[in-house]
Amino acid sequence: MGHRRYSEDRPPLPGDGYLEDYTIPFLVMAGILTFILLFVIWAAWGFAAAVGLSVLADRFLFAR
Repeated sequence: MGHRRYSEDRPPLPGDGYLEDYTIPFLVMAGILTFILLFVIWAAWGFAAAVGLSVLADRFLFAR
């Protein structure tokens, strides 16, 4: 008695081959979390630390 799950005659599931594009929601949430992180750093160690970390991150991420 074979399982129908592994049958070659089984029709494909609904949405087969379709994948949601979550790029924009990911980028929005990454921006929000970055803002929150910099705000927490600003509250804990001051504005200079937040700006310094932002400049270092910019140099590291966009170094040529």
